[in-house]
Amino acid sequence: MEDLKGIQVKEYITAARDYCAFIDEAASFKPVELFESLQNLLAQVYSKTALIRKPKYCYEDLPQKFVQDTEYALIHDRLQGIIVKFNGTGSLKGKSNSMDIISFSLAEALTDIYQELKDSYKLYEVGLTQAMNDAIWSSRDNFEKQWGLQLIETLQSMHQLLYGHKLTTSQLEFDEDNDEPEEKDESWFSEEDDIPNDEE
Repeated sequence: MEDLKGIQVKEYITAARDYCAFIDEAASFKPVELFESLQNLLAQVYSKTALIRKPKYCYEDLPQKFVQDTEYALIHDRLQGIIVKFNGTGSLKGKSNSMDIISFSLAEALTDIYQELKDSYKLYEVGLTQAMNDAIWSSRDNFEKQWGLQLIETLQSMHQLLYGHKLTTSQLEFDEDNDEPEEKDESWFSEEDDIPNDEE
């Protein structure tokens, strides 16, 4: 049980808490600021989760959950509202260029990760050995089976949207062949452009 209070677990809990705190304040950020910060936070979450060791077993079949459906819906809609306001398109593998679809998909992935991490660190903070054990076991198990890959795919999508790169199997290649790229391959944003404000 000593590992439950070890440095790797503590760093994971800190990364989880930082990500959730940032998402809770998402409404105060512009889309570009949101994505740039999330790049770092998601990378931290992935690396810290990968380093923790999964306990041998889980005491409860269904560890306690803290994020309810109403909170999930609120977070999702808030994130989607920020993303969909931004003018631009991105090439997402297997997805339409529709901003509604892009914003919904990204908001859903980010909220899924939020739910997983908040359930985990809240249960861990109960402070009981059994609760701490189940918090780490459940999050690490789900990381291996589901949300770890979901996190990577979310980072890939944000990378494409922010930088307009084409991802290959061996490297990232900039779209530098054409001086005037097609509209569908335009970058998510340009440093020279102002982020448009809503016009009521």
